[in-house]
This record gives sequence, C-alpha cells and structure tokens, in this order.
Amino acid sequence: MTTVGLRALALSFAVLVAAGCGGGGGGGGGDGRDIGSAPTNVPSSNTGAGSGAVGVGVPAGGGAVGQAAFTAEVYPLTRQYCVQCHVGSGPGFPHLAHPDAETAFRAVIDNQKVNLLDPARSRLVERLRNESHFCWSDCAMNADEMQAAIQTWADLVVTNTPPDPNDPNNQIPTTIISSDGRSMLSAVLAPSGRNEGNPIALWKLEEGSGQVALDTSAVGPTMNLALEGEVNWVSGGGLEFNGGKASASALDSRKLHNEIASGSGTQQYTIETWLIPANTTQEGPARILTYAGGTGERNFMLGQVMYNYVARNRSLNPEVNTNGDPTFSTADADEDLQANLQHVVLTFDQARGRRLFVNGVFTDDVDEVAPALLLNWDTNYRFAIGNEVTNNRIWRGIVKMVAIYEDVMSEAVMMQNYLAGASRRYRLRFGLDAALAPNAFVEFIVSEFDAYSYLFCSPVLNTAGRTGFSVQTVRVSVNGVAPVASQSFRMLNAAITQTSTRLSDQCQVVPKDLGAEQDVFHIFFDTLGDLSMPIADLPGSPPPPPGPVTPSAGIGIRDFAEINDTMSELTGVSTTNNAVRATYLELIQALPSDNDVEAFVSAHQMGISRLALDYCDQLVESTTLRNTFFGVGFNWNADATTFAAVGPRDQIINPLGTRMLGTGLANQPTAAEVRPHLDTLLNQLTAGCTAATCPASTTRNVVKGVCAAVLSSAAVQIH
Repeated sequence: MTTVGLRALALSFAVLVAAGCGGGGGGGGGDGRDIGSAPTNVPSSNTGAGSGAVGVGVPAGGGAVGQAAFTAEVYPLTRQYCVQCHVGSGPGFPHLAHPDAETAFRAVIDNQKVNLLDPARSRLVERLRNESHFCWSDCAMNADEMQAAIQTWADLVVTNTPPDPNDPNNQIPTTIISSDGRSMLSAVLAPSGRNEGNPIALWKLEEGSGQVALDTSAVGPTMNLALEGEVNWVSGGGLEFNGGKASASALDSRKLHNEIASGSGTQQYTIETWLIPANTTQEGPARILTYAGGTGERNFMLGQVMYNYVARNRSLNPEVNTNGDPTFSTADADEDLQANLQHVVLTFDQARGRRLFVNGVFTDDVDEVAPALLLNWDTNYRFAIGNEVTNNRIWRGIVKMVAIYEDVMSEAVMMQNYLAGASRRYRLRFGLDAALAPNAFVEFIVSEFDAYSYLFCSPVLNTAGRTGFSVQTVRVSVNGVAPVASQSFRMLNAAITQTSTRLSDQCQVVPKDLGAEQDVFHIFFDTLGDLSMPIADLPGSPPPPPGPVTPSAGIGIRDFAEINDTMSELTGVSTTNNAVRATYLELIQALPSDNDVEAFVSAHQMGISRLALDYCDQLVESTTLRNTFFGVGFNWNADATTFAAVGPRDQIINPLGTRMLGTGLANQPTAAEVRPHLDTLLNQLTAGCTAATCPASTTRNVVKGVCAAVLSSAAVQIH
C-alpha cells in the first residue's frame, strides 16, 4: 500500500464499494430478472429491459448526476438538521450529515434511505412523517420538504415512461441464471429459535388486524388487550403506538398479581419485549408498559426518558412509595435506548432488585433501592402498553412482542431470544428446475425485519442429486430489481460436493417495495451448474486514476474478530466492556467475515465506523483510559474553541498518530501525512463554535469523532 493520507485511505474503501458492490439493479441492463415469464404483480416500471427503469434506491443513486443532485437538494437539509447525531461523531447511523458530501451521499445510498421511484416512501421522509424523528419544526411540513428535495433528485435520474410490453426490446432477457419467483405468501413457518419458557402472559402481536391483541400464554385467565386510540398493526407483526394504548381489564390483569405478588406468588418477575422507540426525545416517563391505577400509583412500569430506559416497582421497602419510586434508570452517558429495534428485558428479584438488559447484554446499572416483598401490589390495577391507563403518558413507537414471566430469565436465555430475532421466521424455497435440475431449489430462512425490510438468512442449496460444480455470486431481487446495498452473498464462491449444501451462515437485509403480500423475489447467480453468465456490477462513483499495481496477496482486511481485538488493543477499552460488546454483537454480521479485501463491501465500512465510534466513546469518557492514551495535559473541561490553538490539537492528534498508526513503518502513512487531514476534520467539526455553543461535552464529542476517523480507517484495518 502506498503512503497516502488518512482521509484518502478511508475514501478508497468507498470508491472500492461504489465500483464493485451491489449486483444488478434496474436500468436497462436486465439485471435481476428471471429466465421465465415475469410475475403478474411485478410493477411494469421495474420489468422492462432497456426501459430505463430503476430499482429501489436507484443503483449508485444515479451516478455522478445523482450525487450532484443529492448534494444540491438533500444534503443541505441533512447537513443543517441532522448534524447532532449523523455527522460521524454523534450516536446516529448512518452518517448522512457527514462533512464530506460524497461520504454522506454513499451513506444515504448504501443504506437505502431513499426510494427514487417513489420519494414519498423514502426512509428519510417516513422517519419525519410517520415517526416524528427529530423534526426541526412541523413534522408534516418537514417531511414534505424532504420529499420535495428527493423528488427533484429523482426527476434527474429516473425515467418514468412505462415500458411497452409489446416491444421486443422490453421482454425479459434470457441471459440471467435465475430461480422461479416467490413471495411471502408461499413461505412456510420455521422454528423460531426462541426459548418461550412458561410465561404468565404472552402477546406475540401477530394478528395483523382487529381491535384485540391476544394473550397466548397457557396461564389463565386470558389477558387479552383492547386497542384504543391511535394504535395500528404493523406488517410482520407488532403494534405501532402513536397516542393510543392496548390495555387489559382489571380482572384479567389480576393474574399478574396472583402469580407474582400474592402470598403464594414468586416475589420476582421478568418482562421481555421487542420494541422500536419512535425517537429519543420522549419524557414523562413515557409508558412503554405499565401495571397501574393512574399516573401516581402502580405495581410496575417500564418507560422511556429520552435515551434512558426507566423502571418503577412497588414493594414493602419503606423507601418505596405507591408509585414505585425511586425510579430505576439506565445511565445517561450510555444512551442505551436508541430509536431502532431493540430487545429489552427487565427483571426483579429479592437479591438484586431491578436489572435491565438491552440486546442480550446487562446495562451495568445497579438498583440502589433494596429489594423487598411485593405483597402490597394492588389487585385492582390494569396492565397497558403504549400509554398510562389514564391516557396521559403517551409513548410513541412499535412493540413487536411482550412476555411476562413469574421467574427471572437467565442471561443465556436472554441472549438466545435476542439472537432468535423479533419476527416470525419462514422457510422460503426458490425452485431451480430450469437453471439446474428438476426439483432442485435454494431455501432461505426469511423474516420481516421491520416495516421497511426483510431478512434473508442461511441459504441452503438442494441439487436434486447433482454434484461436482460451483455456485458463484448469489443475489436477491425484489420485483425484478436487485438493491445496490446489503448483497451479503455477492462474493459467495462454493464448490458443491454434496446434494445439500449450506451456502452461507450470513443474513442479508432486503428492502420492502410493495409490501409482504405483493413483493416478488428472485434469486439469481453468476455461476450455477453448467451455466456461467456473470452480471457486471453497476458503476458507482468514478474510480480514482489508475496507480501502481499492487499484488492483491499483499493486502488483507482484518476480519470481525481481528477488528474487535485491534480496536480494544489500540484504545485500551476491554472487549468485555458492555457498550462495545453490545455493539459488536449487533454488528458482527456487518463486519468482514474473512481477510479477502475483494469481498469488502460498503456495509462492512459502516459497521467498522460505528464500532470504532463506540470504542472511542468509551475511551474518551473514561478518565483513566483517556489519561493513559492522551496524557494528562489536555483540558477536558475546556470548550471546543480550545482547538483553535496548536497545543491542544497536538495533544489529541499526536497520540492518535503514534498509538494507532505506529511509526517507522514502510507501508503506513506517516504522522506528517495524516496531520493535514485531521486538522481539516477538526476545523469542520468545530466550525462556528463559541464558548457558549460548544461546551466541554462538544470537546469530548469532537475528540471521539477524530479518534473514530483514525480507528476505522484503512490505515488501521488493512494489513
């Protein structure tokens, strides 16, 4: 590797991804279409070869024209209103407000945040309109503003003329190795992988319609929930709360008291739920789950206060009042609650009191209130989800499952249930009769990941008796178009020596287009059996000018375990640190699985960047670790204008260069080469800062951002 600057190294990954990832997509080349006839419910704008049609997200975002349109129309909005979280140094992901416009563009495209065929269905628009996610004034008006910006972008890169089905140039091409088409309607339910145990109450929330959510536990009486107000069923399972609630009667709710808090009760319990908070600004606390008589009296509660999960529990401890206070809360600095899909478990027992686990990991928060018996729980209270029973503590978000147990769930079971996922899993089989052999097929484990995407996992190939061939490059298309991002099986290259072969243990996120009842999927290949028909990937950003050819054997990318160990070693933050461990477990499938740099895709860099940010966050927030790394001379209580001076800059930049990049290495950028790029980044992150607007907390965030830029760069991750 030549000694180039750090920022150029980091951007080289983006160029590599743009030029080589994805697979197919729409736009005249026929990528993603099947050999046989097109399914009748595939939109005509997605099926015609040569029509100029484009797919979900539009491959490469429309190339150079699309990037220019993004920079002129959408980027000013994200740069102005999303910088607090999505600039690259904040908690938000992806980095769609990054100071570098190209990086922000790639973050939006590679993470499929826009739908240029239907801008109103873009994730950037839906987050504002449907989820009130950090609106800057009026959510509906802000959503319209974002939609208009995306529409202008789409008008420049999308050809809206529907194809003529009688035009021979618009027929499905016969040069694609493809499966039969399938939809979720042909899927078969698969084992969930969960350990259900024996819950007192269980709401799987899979009904999909109606005004009642059914309690499917085996413990009576049945504790069904009546839906009231703004509550809507979510595709793939779950309820979306936007002011309403789901509640049981006092009589039915009494079984919670009887099994847990009565004289014959266990005096302990577990509450397990999968949920998606709509935002991180809700206070009150907003009631996620409550068993109460009103705002000032309850038996228990799980709630939200901004980035914190909070819990209340009534007991015989004289320090605890009838409202279950003092409130137990996760630490402010940890920001355990995020506005994305999370597995949350609250336990209470007579030894440790209240404990919270997020995504299978203990939050490390210790209940300072001594546990006591629950014999004073009120038998007349009601259980509710999404609001207080008196309708005056609204929580907004999606709940996908709730279970209540009369014992304390083990941490092993919590992790098992977290890894099993939130949605029902299905086996979806794609026939390969025409492409391979009669009765041959490839089968995926598929689930509806959330309201906007599916999850395709663990493909298994059954060859109907054939062996002795290879399978290369497997892609998933939706309604005739293969998304650019998240093609996890794109680099697959498997030798088939048995009649049944698991091709991969990975999962791939596939965007929803028309919804589960209408979306049609195809699986297509570059090589399968006797056929080899490679499909050229669509180009993204123009590649850099050709440079000296470096033998590929001399460069490798660290795999997921090596990345984690490297970040730990360089920062001093232990791999067992709860915050980084939770992020690592969440992102493990988004990190490189081997050392082959040719298999590196954009999702890998996004995962590396997010993990690096968490390591740098833990480094900076620990007095001991930051003093060890940066020395004791830097004033962490100074506002961010301190970076106007060379001295404070040196105290941050120099240790990053010597500790993370090393010195005297032949194939590594030097500190002198890195310095200008980090200086520029510091300037960007502190632009417009005053002592009043950028306090000490901003100073720490700036250091985290600069630290993460180095730690996630190719200079560290390539070896």
